[in-house]
Amino acid sequence: MYKTKHRKPTTINYDLVVIGSGSGGGVAAHMAARAGKSVAIVEQEKLGGECPNFGCVPTKALLQSAEIYNTLKEAGEFGISAKSISFDYSKIREWKREAVANTGVEEGKAAFESDNIDVLVGHAHFITPWILNVGGKRIHANKFLIATGTHDVVPPIKGLAESGYWTYRNAIELNHPPKRLFVIGGGAIGLEFAHLFQSFESDVTIAEFAPRLLIREDEEMGELIKAIFESRGVTVLTSTKVTSVKKNPDGSKTVAYETNGITKTKIVDEILLAAGKAPNTDLGLENAGVHYTNRGVTVDELMQTNVKHIYACGDVTGAYMFTHTASYQSRVAGNNMLHRTKRAVDYTAIPRCVYLSPECAAVGATEYELTEKGIHYRVGAVPISMIGRSNTSKEDTGYVKVLAAKNGQLLGASIVSPRAGEMIHELTLAIKMKLKADDINWTVHAFPTWSEAVRLACAQIKQLG
Repeated sequence: MYKTKHRKPTTINYDLVVIGSGSGGGVAAHMAARAGKSVAIVEQEKLGGECPNFGCVPTKALLQSAEIYNTLKEAGEFGISAKSISFDYSKIREWKREAVANTGVEEGKAAFESDNIDVLVGHAHFITPWILNVGGKRIHANKFLIATGTHDVVPPIKGLAESGYWTYRNAIELNHPPKRLFVIGGGAIGLEFAHLFQSFESDVTIAEFAPRLLIREDEEMGELIKAIFESRGVTVLTSTKVTSVKKNPDGSKTVAYETNGITKTKIVDEILLAAGKAPNTDLGLENAGVHYTNRGVTVDELMQTNVKHIYACGDVTGAYMFTHTASYQSRVAGNNMLHRTKRAVDYTAIPRCVYLSPECAAVGATEYELTEKGIHYRVGAVPISMIGRSNTSKEDTGYVKVLAAKNGQLLGASIVSPRAGEMIHELTLAIKMKLKADDINWTVHAFPTWSEAVRLACAQIKQLG
């Protein structure tokens, strides 16, 4: 542990100060307050953090509108007459605002104060390992939890800043979709917005530097999603580097990009930047002696930094940047700050979801990861077209794939299917509990459900012997 040269102040304002009010900070703050500790939470932007204000909630509300619109357009195939289908995007935006309001995030201060948590507004900056400056006021605490999240990475593309671009924060506040959109980044955020705006009739181009979309997932997933996008008229450019952007006199933008050594250009109306995120570490961490890198604040399995009274959790640590992971890490950090019996984080079974149509979900190891580690594995896979629910829903694009050790223990899984985000949890629990594929194969699954494909994929492992 870091040996501080600074003495702990004799006067302490709080038992715990949490920096960041999102899912990473809020959970532990409430845990400590309900355990009778004096707690303050520091926020320099909107209470509740990214997920309810700018991320998960508003984007999924917009995607719900897109799903309904797409369903109405296809209603004739089911004998339903839905003539003159149209949309009013300003009203879709109002629905998004209602969904955000329904989370209660607008009453976030009251929620904290009801647990006797003081809300401090301003940028947090460590002066010493024990003293934090917030808006010119010095705060002394016994423990600190850093949960400051991330910000968008802006790649060094010539002319990008001058020409202007959107991030997801801009994209959720539109009154109308763009006519022509260029998305830089083929990860979850870029793909979800590409799907959203394509659904509302934008001409969309996706450029991804990696050789396929969703590069961290199994190859089949990225290739299938690319094929689905292309079937809907989206231009998908993989192994592509955007080299420059130029703003034209009419307000449009010319994007130059290079694919396989060939440079091309495309004229668009707007650019959506979804090229990754970087941790918010501008906190005076050097003054506190806290170790960090460009990937985030360094923590151990207890979510403790090298300074024993300072913890960190959520996206700022760089591990699995999901709301549910931040909440989980916050619970672990809260427990370890409050109790002698410690809990260690376990990332064996972290579900990963992308909300497209069909949805994508995965958990555990990928084939690439298992191969890199020299672990021998078996594969069981089935297309969703072989189950009854696919027939009754007229949706036949997708699959369930499971990876298992030689003895049948489940190691990883990936799904492309309607409701994949719900289906993945059976496999998440199975991997966490070290169950075998045959345990799921011999579990009765209701007919007709999408989850039948999970059982059938696991049955393939048994058949391989």
